[in-house]
Amino acid sequence: MMAKKKVLALVLALAMSVTMLTACGTGNGNSQAEPSSKTTPSQAEETPSNTATDGEAPVIQIYYTKGGAEQPPENDTIHQEIEKGSGVKFEFISPPSANYTEQLHLMLSSGDYPDIVAFNLLSDPFVYNEEGILLDLTPYFDLMPNVLNYEWNTESAMGFYNVDGKQIALPKTTSTKRYNMVIREDWLDNLGLSVPTTLDELHDVCVAFVTKDPDGNGQDDTYAISGLGLDSFDYIFGAYGVILGEANWNAPDTHCNIYFKDVDGKLVPMVTLPEMKEALTLLRDWYAEGLIDPEYASQTDAIFNEKYEQSRYGIGTHWWAWEPLREIELRKTIPEAKCTAIAPPVGPTGISGLRAVPEVVNGVSVMADTEYPEECAKFLDYMHTEDGLLTSYTGVKDLHWVLEDGKYLTTEQFDKDNKWIQWYSLFEAEWPLHKIETHQVESRRNALKWNVIRDDADGITSEAKLTYQADLQTYVSETFNNMITGRTSLDEFDSFVETFMASGGQAWTDEVNEVYASKK
Repeated sequence: MMAKKKVLALVLALAMSVTMLTACGTGNGNSQAEPSSKTTPSQAEETPSNTATDGEAPVIQIYYTKGGAEQPPENDTIHQEIEKGSGVKFEFISPPSANYTEQLHLMLSSGDYPDIVAFNLLSDPFVYNEEGILLDLTPYFDLMPNVLNYEWNTESAMGFYNVDGKQIALPKTTSTKRYNMVIREDWLDNLGLSVPTTLDELHDVCVAFVTKDPDGNGQDDTYAISGLGLDSFDYIFGAYGVILGEANWNAPDTHCNIYFKDVDGKLVPMVTLPEMKEALTLLRDWYAEGLIDPEYASQTDAIFNEKYEQSRYGIGTHWWAWEPLREIELRKTIPEAKCTAIAPPVGPTGISGLRAVPEVVNGVSVMADTEYPEECAKFLDYMHTEDGLLTSYTGVKDLHWVLEDGKYLTTEQFDKDNKWIQWYSLFEAEWPLHKIETHQVESRRNALKWNVIRDDADGITSEAKLTYQADLQTYVSETFNNMITGRTSLDEFDSFVETFMASGGQAWTDEVNEVYASKK
C-alpha cells in the first residue's frame, strides 16, 4: 500500500501548491489546463486478472469529489453499506472541490495513480487514453451486467467513450432536464409582485429587488441576479433560443460550453448567432442598471451559496438540488423564506428554456496500472444497481429511509445527515430522485417541467474539438463577460465571430457537420 499512501501525500502537496499559486496571483482557476507530458505505465493486459494476495482484502482508491455535498464522517454507515453490497472495500481521495480538475491533471501527471478516476471534463478520458493510462473495460463486461443494462447507458452513451472497440470510461448519463431557475418568492410577496413570465416582467421584478428593499432590512444591499459566470444567465440566453452553460462551479470565469444549433440543416456554433448578440445586449443593459451582482464572473460556488443565504440576491439558476438546500439554510434565520423554481421567462419571439444537460456529462475511468481490475469492475457495477443507486443517493434502508405502504419516506436521521448524504453518488441517476419523498424531490420534479434547449451536436466529438475547445471556451467566456460588464463594446461582436472561427471554430464546425450529415 506504500504507493497508495504516496498518492494521498501528493494530492495534499498539490492542493497546497495550487492554493499558494492562487494566493500569489499566478493561478487563474482555468479548469481547462492540459495535463503535463510524462512517461506513462504500460497498458494493462487484455485478460482480466486479480493480483490481490495473502488473503488480505484489497482496498481500491477512487479520485472523486462530489460538488454540493459535504464530505461524510469517517467510517459512516453509507460507506459501510456500499462495501457490504459491492463486496469491495474502497476509499476516496477527495481534494477540495475548488480547482478539482487542475488538481486531477496534476495528480495524473505524476505517474502515480489511484484505481478509479472520476473526470470533470467530458474530453479528459480521450486525452488520457492517448497517453495509454486508462484500462479497457471491455474484457470486464461479464462483471458489469448492471452497467450494461442501466436504462440511461444507451448504445450511443456507451459508445461515446468507446474508442476503437475499447471502453475507456463509463459515461455519467442522465435525463436532459436538470436545472431550475429559482426566485425568492417571499421577496415577491413582500413587494406585492407576481411571478414573472416574460423578460419584460422579469426586468420589472429585478428593478424592484434592487430598489425596494425586498428583504425589509432597511439597507440598500440587494441585487436581483447573481450566479457563476455565464451560467448566471441561463434563462436569459434561453429566452433567445441559445445557451452557453456550463460553468465549472469552482472557476466560473474561465469556462463555458460551445453548443451548436441546427440552422437550415447545418450546425452552427450558438456563440456566433445574432440571437447571442441580442442576449448579450440585454445583459449589458441590465448590468449597467445595477441589476446584476458585479462579482458574478469571479465568485465560487461556496460564495454564491453564502450570498444567497445572506439574502444578497433574489434570482439564480443551478442544478436541481441547489434550491432546497439553500431554503433550509435560509429558514434558520428567516423562517418565512421561500425559494421557488419557476418557468424560464419567454423572450421576444416566444421562446423560453434552460440548458439541456448532454446525454453524457463526463466519464469514470479505471487506471490501466490498477492491481485490482476485477474489484473496480464489481464496485462500478454495484453503483448501477437499484440498491447501489438508492444507497448512494438517499442513504441506508431503515436508517435514512423506510418503505411504508408503497412509499419511500425519509427519517429524522436522513435530515441529520442530509448535507453529506449524496456524497457517494458517483453516477447520476433518475430513479432514486423520483422515488424517495425527500425535501428535494419537488425541486427535481420541477426541473422536468421546463423546456430545454439542446446542443444539436451532442454526442459528436472530433479532433478539432479536442484541439481547440479549451482555448475557445476561455476566449468566449472572457469576451462575453467583458461585453456584459461594458469593458468590451458589443460593436466588436462581428470581430469576435471572425476570431472564433479562425481560431479553430471553423475546423470544429466542419468536422461536426461531417458527422451530423452522415447521421441524417
